[in-house]
Amino acid sequence: MPWSRELKVLVVASPTPASGGGLRALRSLREYAKHFSTSLFIPWGLWGNERLLSGSTGYLKELRSLSVRLVGFSRLPKLVPKLREVLGTRMLEIFLPMVVPSMARIEACIADYDAVVVLHEVWDAVYSGRVLAELLDAPSAVLLQLPPFYDSRERFLNIVKASLLWRELIGGNHVERKLFEVEAIVRSSAEWYLDRLRYEKVLGRYTLVLGVSKAVAAEMGGAWLDKVKCFDPGVSLDDEDLEVIRSIRRRVKEKGNYVVLGGRPSTDKGLAEALVSFKFLSRHFPGIKLVVTGRMSPQTFARIKKVCRKLDIESKTVLTGFVPREERLEIVAKAKLMLYPSHVDAFPYAVLESLHLGTPVVAYRIPAIEMYFGKSPGVELVEEGDIEALTAKSIEVLERGAEPTKPPHLRCWREIMSEELEIVSKLASQRSVAR
Repeated sequence: MPWSRELKVLVVASPTPASGGGLRALRSLREYAKHFSTSLFIPWGLWGNERLLSGSTGYLKELRSLSVRLVGFSRLPKLVPKLREVLGTRMLEIFLPMVVPSMARIEACIADYDAVVVLHEVWDAVYSGRVLAELLDAPSAVLLQLPPFYDSRERFLNIVKASLLWRELIGGNHVERKLFEVEAIVRSSAEWYLDRLRYEKVLGRYTLVLGVSKAVAAEMGGAWLDKVKCFDPGVSLDDEDLEVIRSIRRRVKEKGNYVVLGGRPSTDKGLAEALVSFKFLSRHFPGIKLVVTGRMSPQTFARIKKVCRKLDIESKTVLTGFVPREERLEIVAKAKLMLYPSHVDAFPYAVLESLHLGTPVVAYRIPAIEMYFGKSPGVELVEEGDIEALTAKSIEVLERGAEPTKPPHLRCWREIMSEELEIVSKLASQRSVAR
């Protein structure tokens, strides 16, 4: 159905594939621009990161060419990044804005918008969007691409354990390891308390809370099961993705002798567990390699190299850094296996892509993966945090050799966006009709 371009929508987003949830936000903005008068507000997570913002200019220029207007941003006081440099940790940068959210400065060209739509679950976007909606007295919606907090203490602690394992692997002497451990424990305790305290209060003030999949509400638990309107799911491959995948499958005839890490190289995506698991995989298959793709800072790159040396897999691990999307898809297509020990997901693109590309996946049994891929041929699940089971199942899959993979049947991207556009249109029309 047609939507009215007279409706004015202010979108809070970091629309760049280099940021968490940025690819989906970018795709939503492209569609909004076709149907609404669309403006963009960038939250401090992107605006305050010079390297990331610089790498995002191409996407921002594209949006501008589609008539999306950049009308504002939020930023933190200059003291916050300076403290990070002095203390050598991002803890204050993460927690200060949650403890004292009013420290963030909101700068925007105020206009008469019909709705404010936030396309991320991260605090900088959620808080900025709520402030703008109250300032404009406009209806508001937030799309949670990940659960902002966890109802299950066990699930949360598994994420903490992954962080502690990484700290153990990168720590040099005993004192350093203990300091890393203390930092992780303090940070996790603060997260558990602050996330629920802040998010529950702020999310409750949105007109509408959306989830990119049913796994988001399931992870949040309790009353949020009824409060969050979830897509089922709100993620799929678009026509361009599918055409690229078909092209890759036509030209890739053989598998390479390597496994690939799914997702970005971070602790919540199971980086530490994947490296430890691969140590044992490489003993069983001496010639095999591990390919790790994704943007990483120089510090992260150095730390991963250090851990690989410690595990004696440095010569068998390839760190590609950022690669264009089509190149990454080809890497996945040629892999014998995707290792995906992720702790944090709502609906994993990586698993869906891998199945379309004919590469089997071994993953942790977390709600998002079990809910949507638990019965998919080519996906094997083990209990979260069980590195021994992860390794054993990976060996089993590699020894079996090539087997058919089959992605689950999902709605196409056009159908998903049609539903999203309908929701935004109805939200914005509330104010339009009232006027």
